[in-house]
Amino acid sequence: MATKERALDIFMLLGELDRKNYGLWDSLSDEQKKEFSPLVTMRWMAGTADQRQLIFLNEIVNPVVFNLGDHKELLLKLLTVCSSGSRQRYSWINVKLSGTSKKSKLSTSLVAEHYRLSMKEAEDVVKLLSPIELMELGEQQGWQKDELKDLQKELKA
Repeated sequence: MATKERALDIFMLLGELDRKNYGLWDSLSDEQKKEFSPLVTMRWMAGTADQRQLIFLNEIVNPVVFNLGDHKELLLKLLTVCSSGSRQRYSWINVKLSGTSKKSKLSTSLVAEHYRLSMKEAEDVVKLLSPIELMELGEQQGWQKDELKDLQKELKA
C-alpha cells in the first residue's frame, strides 16, 4: 500500500515553530493550510522535556484549541508563542482512552450488563467476583458457548 504524500511536513512545521517564525502562515501554500491541524501540532509539541513549553501549551493553547478550530492562523501563532525558541526533539504523545482494557472487556461488559452498571463501576465490581461467579453470570445472561469460552480464556490470563 503506497503512503499518501503530504503537502505539510510536520517536522518542518515544528522546526519553524522552534525558530519562532511568526510569519509561517503566510508562507504556507493553500494545500498546506488545509492540512494544518492545530490539535495534532499541539500534541507533537507536548512531546518534549521542556517544562516551559509544556506549561505554555497547557495554559495558552489547550483551553482554546477546540473553540478556535476555525481560526488556524491564530492557533499557529499561539503555538509559536508557546515554543521555547530552541530546537527540540519531539515524540508523539499517544492518547490514553478511558474505559476498559481489552483484557478485562468481556468480564466488565458482562457485569455491566447483568447489574446495569456503567463500565467504570463494573470494573470495580469485577474485582470482587471470582472466575466461577463470572462464568455463572455469563450462563445466566444466556451467553453462547463460544462467548463463555472467550470469557474463560480471559479469566485464565
